[in-house]
Amino acid sequence: MIARRSPLSAGRAVRAPCIAGVACLLLACGPATVDHTPTGNLLDPDTQSIEESVGHWQAWYSTDIARAMGGAQRGQACLRIGITERFGWGVAFDNWPGFSAAPGRHRAELWARTVAGSALDLSVTLHWRDESGNDLDQTQVRMPLERAWRKVGRDLTAPPGTTRVWLELTGSEGEPGDAIEVDEVFVL
Repeated sequence: MIARRSPLSAGRAVRAPCIAGVACLLLACGPATVDHTPTGNLLDPDTQSIEESVGHWQAWYSTDIARAMGGAQRGQACLRIGITERFGWGVAFDNWPGFSAAPGRHRAELWARTVAGSALDLSVTLHWRDESGNDLDQTQVRMPLERAWRKVGRDLTAPPGTTRVWLELTGSEGEPGDAIEVDEVFVL
């Protein structure tokens, strides 16, 4: 007598090695990383993430800036802003009149935290400019900083005639030796 296999058991026999093979391939690839980076940032990658350099950030007044390794909100590096004088501080872009932009709806976001000192605040000012560098409008977003990373974001509208966007990061508080870190800066 010849033993016959049912069609169902034959299918199972084929599927089991196939599933095991797919699982082996997936495990061989290592852990999966899902990238949630927003697309369409008007800023260049270094100014956004500080991964390779400080990008277009520059010390403006009462500050020193540096690329800080480790402890970034995302990736390996962030922008450390060290306060050098009392009564206010600021950093800004070095590419006047700013990055290319267009009129219409945008969103600005960044992450920031205090790393030395206390009671520090952060004001993010976006200047919407024409090609000659004339301010057409500006928007300021303020937030108190904490030791943990905090995200600040806001929906904005660039006025007609906008061809550039410029950012300033400022604070009214701080003592020499205080510092904040900023990471993942977006103008979408």
